[in-house]
Amino acid sequence: MRLVRSGTRTSRSHSMSRRFWQAAAFLTAGIAMAGCGVLGGSSGGISSSGNLTITVAAVPGVGDAPLYVAQRDGLFRQHGLDVTISNYTSVEQEIQALSSGRADVAAGDYADFFYKQTHPGRHPLGLRLIADGYDAAPNVMAVLTLPKLHINSPQDLQDKRVATPAAQAIRQTSNLPYSMEMLATQAVLRTDGVSPTSIKWMPMPEQQMINALSTGKVSAILVTEPYILRAESQLGAISVLDSCSGVSSGLPLLGYFTVNAFASGHSHAVQAFRSALLQAQSSAAMRGPVETSLTSSMHMSSQDAALLTLGQYPTFLSIGQVQRIADLMYDSGLIATPLAVRKLILR
Repeated sequence: MRLVRSGTRTSRSHSMSRRFWQAAAFLTAGIAMAGCGVLGGSSGGISSSGNLTITVAAVPGVGDAPLYVAQRDGLFRQHGLDVTISNYTSVEQEIQALSSGRADVAAGDYADFFYKQTHPGRHPLGLRLIADGYDAAPNVMAVLTLPKLHINSPQDLQDKRVATPAAQAIRQTSNLPYSMEMLATQAVLRTDGVSPTSIKWMPMPEQQMINALSTGKVSAILVTEPYILRAESQLGAISVLDSCSGVSSGLPLLGYFTVNAFASGHSHAVQAFRSALLQAQSSAAMRGPVETSLTSSMHMSSQDAALLTLGQYPTFLSIGQVQRIADLMYDSGLIATPLAVRKLILR
């Protein structure tokens, strides 16, 4: 560093030095407020706009459509956040991203997340539930068959091969449900007097189910939208059982989760995320925003998006409603001990 001799230059040097240390102090304070994410993780970095950045892991679908609405309409930015949505192909990948710090929030079905919470392995997740994202309505999840097969009731499914979505975060076994879809369906079957073990469940990707049904590989398929619409329009499939009826009517299906490590240091950001999301879910009461989101996030045609059966996008979280999922999991033997959902709620 060059020495200066004149008084003027010395004053300027002190001024520059003071600005340097003020900037350094500001940066240090910013890092302390944001947590360790600035130094190498995704969590809580500060964007060029001065907003806190959050990375959300999601599998694009009908259930999390409002997430994409909130991003498209700038709702997160209005609440002081820059949100990046990282798309995955399975909930298992989302959970891995959340546990490794590559994501701060994840959207996924309750059964998989609750299973991981109760089967932590070496690295407990420490999940916190931020918001309820998607609740069932009639015909959003169903067992479909072909008219020519003469399967007219749940009782007719006994000894038949039924395709189900493949297991993701839940360990697959021969006698327990291994997906949210199976959990709800088997609860309805039991109330109809049909033992779930009397059915030959065949896990496979939902994209393959329509072909499996049309070629006779299976006698029925357990699907959600948009595959219900596709099976009906392409094959003339009919419903044998509404998986979200009776005991599973109005069942919460998808929620938004974070982990203790992020929530404890970024409570303001989590609250801002929830506020923006619920604003988007409120607007989803009108189909238009959801349909527009589905055409972009899922590359769905506008015609198909307009014909889908949609569930409910709640604007508040009912602990009692979400508790129903944990109770079904315990009653089915999927989890060994009861899970108190209220302990996971992020206030």
